[in-house]
Amino acid sequence: MDFSIEAGIFDYFPGMRLVVAAAEGMSVPTDSEPVAAFLREGWRNAAAASRAYGNPQSHPFIKPWGERMKGAGAPRKDFPSSIEALTRRAGKSESPFSIHPFVDFYNAVSLSYLVPAGGFDIDALREGLALRLSRQGDSFTALDGEAGVDIPPGEVSYADGGMIVTRHFVWKQSRHAIITPESRNIFFVSEILGELPQDTAQNVLDALTEGLRRFFSAEVRGDILDAGHRSMRIR
Repeated sequence: MDFSIEAGIFDYFPGMRLVVAAAEGMSVPTDSEPVAAFLREGWRNAAAASRAYGNPQSHPFIKPWGERMKGAGAPRKDFPSSIEALTRRAGKSESPFSIHPFVDFYNAVSLSYLVPAGGFDIDALREGLALRLSRQGDSFTALDGEAGVDIPPGEVSYADGGMIVTRHFVWKQSRHAIITPESRNIFFVSEILGELPQDTAQNVLDALTEGLRRFFSAEVRGDILDAGHRSMRIR
């Protein structure tokens, strides 16, 4: 089972790198405080970033998402990136929200480095994972939805076969392959735009792989993908 990136995606996001990590044997820690502390630290970082430029979407790490997604047909006013939404929440509240340790962990990485980050339950995937443009016949079931809806062609999407697992790239995730406390094998991904400093991708990869081993006793394989290296074996 592989993760692959359609070559044309880089026409919309030139210079982008994707930090990826396949973690096997994840276990919920008996003491969740280290993950909670990491999340609080990231929350403070994002809160400061939210204020530094007047609003989150003006931060130089976040602003390019609005510009790039507009070029891909998804204006930020309608489809704000996950990192913009998270940073906005951090700027409005002193305390972070918590879902469960696996999600709190990737949110902490996201907030610490001001980049999108997410994950998918490997055991729920049917055909593998692809970052591609949506096609006729693709379907998406939102987290807050009861039934799948047809997706128009041409949206930048993560997909498992004909099932869209994230609409508009870094906007909204599906119910399919969502991470739960019962997940044991997880594929993590963080998207680093070409406008960000060159060392960002390596720093995020180090944070992901080291944190997954330290907090969750996982076996981890990590990589950095780009236009010249567009796939990784998930399992």
